[in-house]
Amino acid sequence: MMRMPIRLRQLPAFARQMRQRRAVLARPLARQPVFRLCYFSCHSYFSYLYCALHSVVRSAPGVRLEVLVFNDNDMPISEAQADQLRALVPGLRVIPWPKAMGYGAEQIGWIWRAYEMAAEGLQDDDVVARVDSDVFFFNDRIFQAVARSDAAMVGDGHFVDFRFCQGGCYFLRAGTVRQVLALLQREPLERYLSERNIGVEDIAATELVKSLGLPVWQTWFMMFPDELRNAGRLGPWQRHKFSCLHFVMKNKKAMLETYEQELLQPADAPAYRQALATP
Repeated sequence: MMRMPIRLRQLPAFARQMRQRRAVLARPLARQPVFRLCYFSCHSYFSYLYCALHSVVRSAPGVRLEVLVFNDNDMPISEAQADQLRALVPGLRVIPWPKAMGYGAEQIGWIWRAYEMAAEGLQDDDVVARVDSDVFFFNDRIFQAVARSDAAMVGDGHFVDFRFCQGGCYFLRAGTVRQVLALLQREPLERYLSERNIGVEDIAATELVKSLGLPVWQTWFMMFPDELRNAGRLGPWQRHKFSCLHFVMKNKKAMLETYEQELLQPADAPAYRQALATP
């Protein structure tokens, strides 16, 4: 029996999501929330991290962005690299941190400790976001949608048939982070994960929020390499459908090449390339 192509199978959901997104974006915004972006990175990922941050600064100039870089203790970003990041994003904080790639209870625990730190001082409707170093943005539409959404968590699940909000980029209200942490005071994380056979952070985050009965909005905003390959470039339709591109692939140099080809402005190029070469 032939399986229906996933794009056809998801077409009704996609149409609904586009209608929902239009409705959400049409809402008035009483207050622009703070988006505190959490990056877990290391020395070998510096060029990708710099590209990622360069993209968000250029693509979302009207968004209230703050950035925390949780710097891998085993392979830390150098001080010279940290200076480049701070020059790009004023106020950026580089925080020494244990490995938190997102596999197993220990690393997932460190990720939630990072979210706890990120939520400090934020109002409940402000946003803590997980963003990977291999994700670059090309518009601010998802930030505007999250700001206007009533959801406790916003993520993209289209690549995993909406089973969970896939890692790479997802958004949590600061109040949601505090509610999850209160849940974990009552039920230790290791036991919670073991009882549900969960071993990765994105599934864990989705299930923790759902356990509280809070609304999770899964929509289309994160493009993947095979979708770029099929499209050939970031054309108008891709830029309408998505807000960012997640280079979840071994050859991440394609991220830098694509960013230069599709988004980097000539006036930015000399300083950008010089920064990427920082040892």
